[in-house]
Amino acid sequence: MSKRILIADDEELLRKSLRKDLANLGYDVREAADGEQALEELTNDHIDLLICDVLMPKKAGWELLRAVKSNPKTKDVPVIVLTAKNVEPDMFKGYELGADYYMSKPFTKSQLLHGIRLLFGDHSDFFSTAAASN
Repeated sequence: MSKRILIADDEELLRKSLRKDLANLGYDVREAADGEQALEELTNDHIDLLICDVLMPKKAGWELLRAVKSNPKTKDVPVIVLTAKNVEPDMFKGYELGADYYMSKPFTKSQLLHGIRLLFGDHSDFFSTAAASN
């Protein structure tokens, strides 16, 4: 069974692009356009990794991260924060709220893949796969 990744971001083009790229690498990818949809998906289905934006409608990324990490059912789901908020105080806040990896937009596919593989504990052929995906 492939790892299931949930992408929570209000930018539809980014979600679709990431979904395609990650699905091509063998991941089962789900999408949420806002924090409320993401929280519903996380609590109703098994998710192995959450990739979330900070600035989203309905339930912003920080609020989503708090909810995920305070729920016994979802607290162990690793979270990658993927955001345009690239100043240190925001990065520190993300880690304080439980983010496992923090990435600033813009980013490369290989940077994101590196974060995903680190969190999944897969260091096997990162460099050859990352080079092929860029």
